[in-house]
Order: sequence, then C-alpha cells, then structure tokens
Amino acid sequence: MRLFYCVELPADVRATVARATRPLQTRIRGATWVSEDNLHITLRFLGEVGEDLLPALRDLGEGIARETTPFDLSLERLGAFPHPSRARVVWVGPTAESALFAILAQRVEDDVQTLGFPPERRPAHPHVTLARLRIPQDLAALVEGTALPLLRTTVDSLTLMSSELRPQGPLYTPVARWPLRGGSGAL
Repeated sequence: MRLFYCVELPADVRATVARATRPLQTRIRGATWVSEDNLHITLRFLGEVGEDLLPALRDLGEGIARETTPFDLSLERLGAFPHPSRARVVWVGPTAESALFAILAQRVEDDVQTLGFPPERRPAHPHVTLARLRIPQDLAALVEGTALPLLRTTVDSLTLMSSELRPQGPLYTPVARWPLRGGSGAL
C-alpha cells in the first residue's frame, strides 16, 4: 500500500482554501486540481510499503505524537515548486517557515530512516498542494500578484494515510491518527 504521514486540515480550513483559490482554476491551464476533501500537508511520503511494516509505522507515529505539542500554523501565501517561473506544483503555505512544523517534519524524517527508508532529498516545506501541472508553466506573475486570506489552523494530530491511485484521482484513507499530546519539554 502507498503510505504517507501528514497533517490533516479541518473541514472549515479546507473549504476556505478551496474557495479562496477557486478563481485560479480558470487562470492556470492544464492543471489537475486536488479535490477539497484531499487537501492536507504532507510530512513524509513513504511510497509502496509492505503490510509487515505497518506495526512499526504505527509505533513510530504514536511515539512522535506523544512527544509533540499542538501548535498553530498560518497558511497565507501562494507558491509553486520547483520555482514559480517553471511551476509543476501550485500550493498554499505559510509566509514564514514554522519552526515547530520543521521539528515535527524532521522527527518523522529521522524516525522513518531508522526503519530503512532512504533520506528525503529535499527539506520539508509546509504546504497544501492545490494543483499539479504536467507541463511546467511560468506562474511567477500570478504567484506574486495573488493575495490570499490569512488562514490559521492548529496542528493537533498526526496521520498515517494510505493513497489509492484511481483514474478520477487518489483516494486517501487514514490508516492511523494520533492526537499530539506532548507536555512540558515536548517538541
């Protein structure tokens, strides 16, 4: 099964992101847009994973959640990977990097490596993927000129999600979800 660790977004935040970015759908040609129900923040994509690793992945998630305190995250900026002038992914994320998100992402990264997963090639940047483009486009002016409303959310859980690829788009199903409950001295 295809798995990834993520932060799920509350329904009201997903709806606001979808509403705020809907006008972009007519301005970006050839994009495949992520459905509102699938909006999330990926911490670490694991890829195809054998069911024999599920207990270890559950233990890993439980341990991270136990030691991590909930924190706030603001989503307010439109961006594109790898660069707005040659966009392949359009996203919304924070203006400034969140130190607490970076700590959570690094903890997930470090722990999955202990299970034999190769290191991630790129550093984690908190973002919600809105669309993917098959052919890179220059969206620099659009990214620079689009103002989004400030969206605040509390990151209060960690999810291990499965992704089933289907012709009409991926089906995401939570495999396990843990509330963040770190206390004094937690991440």
